[in-house]
Amino acid sequence: GEAGLEDLLLRPESFYAEQNIDLRTGVTATAVDAAAKTVTFADGVVEPYDILILATGSMARKLAIPGADRPDLLELRTLEDAERLKAALAPGQRLAVVGGGYVGLEAAASARALGAEAVVIERMDRVLARVASETLSAFFTDLHRQHGVEIMTEAEVSGFEDDGVRLADGTLITADAVLVGVGALAREALARTAGLACENGVVVDENARTSDPAIYAIGDVTHRPIPVHGGRMHRLESVPNALEQAKQAAAAIVGRAAPAPETPWFWSDQYDVKLQIAGLPFDADRQVVRGDPATGSFAVFHLNGDRIVCVEAVNAPADFMGGRLLIGKATPVDAALLADPAISIKAVAKPD
Repeated sequence: GEAGLEDLLLRPESFYAEQNIDLRTGVTATAVDAAAKTVTFADGVVEPYDILILATGSMARKLAIPGADRPDLLELRTLEDAERLKAALAPGQRLAVVGGGYVGLEAAASARALGAEAVVIERMDRVLARVASETLSAFFTDLHRQHGVEIMTEAEVSGFEDDGVRLADGTLITADAVLVGVGALAREALARTAGLACENGVVVDENARTSDPAIYAIGDVTHRPIPVHGGRMHRLESVPNALEQAKQAAAAIVGRAAPAPETPWFWSDQYDVKLQIAGLPFDADRQVVRGDPATGSFAVFHLNGDRIVCVEAVNAPADFMGGRLLIGKATPVDAALLADPAISIKAVAKPD
């Protein structure tokens, strides 16, 4: 409730006319004919193209259990979803969140901020199990419990009912509203009509170009190489990723030099805690915790040998920025120095 609609828009509506961009809203593309270089829309309009960019994003994953199609279930992908969720969060109301990932935890934090009760139901043995270190999971579990959120782990959901969420062991978790946040799927259906290569998203190269040289794809919908991780393919879901791929595509289309390879980064705001992550823990063989989680300011560094591949920084912007630079440059570091918060992050690199 702290931001208005104008604060949430990427650009004001006037921007598009000023930049000679023909913006058409409320229209749905149904098919791409790659051979004819046309896009067909639901209203029958057929639009030709020289270059096509797909930025169709992702959609909330659905659970295949009884009640999963209930219209009163909440998800969080769009502005409309956010408004529905906000309307359900009020003092005296209880929100059940299925899924202990970032979306689920952020929704629980918002519920508490607006005076509602919240319970998070996670099937794994810890929250953030798929995306974060155990140190980070433990910190956020404690943080939410301190704010009055009930955290349930190793809890399998078997169905949704009028009164809440039914677990596999028969327990009913009562709730006034239920939010399902169990991940997202790439919106690749339109790309498939064009015959593009898809594998957990639309497959693109380092220039955001698809298997058709006249079609590019950017953002959540793509399965893309990550240069700082040796070109390993991955699907990223973040604002910085979408912005970087937009630069890649634009540079390739107009014939400019490609932008410098980026280090992927992400963030999550929960209560007064800012989590910032850089890199991905591919092939990490050890972790170094810098600082004390009990103080509310620390960082977890994931290393492969003597190189940092990922950093999770909680209220530690200097460690995030320093770690991001060290990842991007593949700089060897001294793990003992890295573990000592009294030593500047700039001083942890091994001498040449």
